[in-house]
Amino acid sequence: MTDGAELFVACAPGLEGLLAEEIRELELTGAKLTDEAGGVTLVLEARPLDAIARLNLELGVAAQVRWRLGRFRATRLPELVKKTSRLGWQALLTPERSLRIRASAKKSRLYHTGAIAERVRAGVADALGAAPPEAGDDEGDAVVVHARLVRDEVVLSVDTSGAPLHRRGYRLASAKAPLREDLARALIRASGWDAATPFVDPFCGSGTLPIEAALLARRLPPGRGRSFAFEAFPGGPASRAAAERGAAARVAAATPPIHGSDRDAGAVHAACENAARAGVAEDLTLSHAALSAAPGLALPVAPVGAVVTNPPWGARIGGDLRALYQRLGSLLAELPEGWRVAMAAGDPRLARRVGRPLRLALQTRAGGRKAVFLVG
Repeated sequence: MTDGAELFVACAPGLEGLLAEEIRELELTGAKLTDEAGGVTLVLEARPLDAIARLNLELGVAAQVRWRLGRFRATRLPELVKKTSRLGWQALLTPERSLRIRASAKKSRLYHTGAIAERVRAGVADALGAAPPEAGDDEGDAVVVHARLVRDEVVLSVDTSGAPLHRRGYRLASAKAPLREDLARALIRASGWDAATPFVDPFCGSGTLPIEAALLARRLPPGRGRSFAFEAFPGGPASRAAAERGAAARVAAATPPIHGSDRDAGAVHAACENAARAGVAEDLTLSHAALSAAPGLALPVAPVGAVVTNPPWGARIGGDLRALYQRLGSLLAELPEGWRVAMAAGDPRLARRVGRPLRLALQTRAGGRKAVFLVG
């Protein structure tokens, strides 16, 4: 275990750089960051609960925040129990709190995941003076501990988030092939939109991109409408309250014009409902319109702005989309040179139909498929 505390903030593959930028913007005192595959590691100088609260509440592209409570070598099961018992479990749970252990092992002498989970539980019980109840599969408020062994090194991490962080709580109504909230935030950040100029999404679906744009422009914490696992830790509620007070002080009072439109009336209705739940309905203009009549793209337009969108990929919607992408390219060509463009695509060949000079910003996975984010 390092001095202070070590946290691992996970994200979707390809988003590590954007996640590191977001974490640096929080200006956490004494935090040292290291990018690694699948996320960012932070080493903190002080107790981590306040930082954990801010990371869960304010990050937009993160998937989960784990507190790495211990790191040690173990080659025998009794050794695993003994070293586990020396960690600071009292800061996380009481004997009454349900506990779930998730174990994995790779290239280690301890390889039976069931035995590993059993011994980690025994070590926690020794530390607490009593064995916490074993959580059932459907028990949502249990403390979840991840025990990971690689080449005989044990890393014990506690999930501080609960449900994945992309579940903001506002998207209860959905349309076809939606872009997940964290991926939508990543596409917006990759676009270079400065949150002070017009924003247009002519394929808004259930509204995720315009909603995330409004949250970003107003500096509203993405997680303010949901709960987190850390809130059940001793001191967790106080840490969240402090984080919310700090975030509230940074909320912007106004947003630039943010337009979302879709040819599917049902999708626009869902977008309106989601925007209301997110608390940004008054910041958006959501319209039922075909691409050619998309509000925000009708000339004349502002000299600067951004089109950030997730056009149909074809996998779920079907049909020949080449003409649609060509029409999108024609509309983009009419915009002033100060406008930025970003789009998610499942097929780069189809995306090239827009005929605009777009570069690859990042590659990730969306809906089980490889996805590229193109900007220009």
